[in-house]
Amino acid sequence: MESTTSASVKKNRVGNVIVLPQDARAAQGVWLLLASLSIFFVSSILLYVVYVAMRIAPESGMKPHSFHLPKSFLPSTLLLVGVSGALEWALRAARRDRVQDVKRATLAAFIMGMLFMAIQSEGMYRLIYAASQASSLRNSAYALTFVLALLHALHVVGGIVGLVSTLFNAYRYKYDHERHFGLRFCTLYWHFLDIVWVLLLASFFISGALINRNPSNETALRDHVDRSLYVVDPIDQLS
Repeated sequence: MESTTSASVKKNRVGNVIVLPQDARAAQGVWLLLASLSIFFVSSILLYVVYVAMRIAPESGMKPHSFHLPKSFLPSTLLLVGVSGALEWALRAARRDRVQDVKRATLAAFIMGMLFMAIQSEGMYRLIYAASQASSLRNSAYALTFVLALLHALHVVGGIVGLVSTLFNAYRYKYDHERHFGLRFCTLYWHFLDIVWVLLLASFFISGALINRNPSNETALRDHVDRSLYVVDPIDQLS
């Protein structure tokens, strides 16, 4: 036993440095990546909160435009959660050597991911359109909301690329109980996208409720805008 351990250590030693196995090194890189992205998105959400708070504060003297989220953000959120759930199913199936389930789950995740991008794009268009109807972007939360949604969508595009690679490998039977790191990384990344979007959506809803209850706000949705495409009151919509 001692000689086996010693041989293993020698195999993973470069000079005076002990090198971790490839999967362990890759896992460290994954967690560092997710940690750095977490800091970025948390900072962005805090900036958004400060931006809204400065505009609804009575001493600011501003008249913020009313804020209404696109209704399409609700089904897109369900699709995003569905992608994460399907990948978790695929990962558990791989650990049990159920390769057919891995293929089905990754295919379902890919389809839901593409649907998410389509529906999310429509919602982001609604944000831009509402921002264009505001008399002043300085008093409107639509523009910054669009920027945050766009940042998240760009990271989703990266997730789609990884999902395509994962789907390709699943159909080539590259995942089993011993080899599934790529699938695990893809699953963790989409779980991360889920959490970030839920936090973003919660901040959007709460900000909308606070802005719309400000007695000095001005409407940003003109009469010719189809209001049925927007959540008119975020709190009432959730209740």
